[in-house]
Amino acid sequence: MPIKTSRQETINALNAIFEKHKNERVCVLATTCCGKTTLLRQIPGCVDLDDELWPQLTAEEAGYISQKPWTKEIGDYIDKLVYERITIKSGHPLFSTIIVDCDVVVYLDISDELLAEHCEKRGNNFMDAKNVKEALEQDWNSHREEGGKTFYYLVLTE
Repeated sequence: MPIKTSRQETINALNAIFEKHKNERVCVLATTCCGKTTLLRQIPGCVDLDDELWPQLTAEEAGYISQKPWTKEIGDYIDKLVYERITIKSGHPLFSTIIVDCDVVVYLDISDELLAEHCEKRGNNFMDAKNVKEALEQDWNSHREEGGKTFYYLVLTE
């Protein structure tokens, strides 16, 4: 059952989850433009996937994954790079658009309407964010079917 949360409620819920699973590897999954960076900056010890991945990319890799519009092929390539190069450390939740090897997954869902508002404010393409969201949801569902992890589902309302 999803839990609908305001920004502060989301921060409180994430802090509670992180405390409960402080000795496990936690991945916070959400699409682009939903507010991941805003949230992680307000919670000490969190890590941003972009901050971990981009310094490791070659110019060619960065150019390829920065192409617009976003496609499944670009997403698959990003997944490959992330799986090869990124690890989550216990006590340092990773905010990501990809489920990295972990023990706990928190999915931050956002309505299409709110996502469109966020994209407009940031000057980003809604369809790219929506396509990423759809790929995330497929990944989320696949991992849930496999089991072996703890899952949390939060719905962002602002």
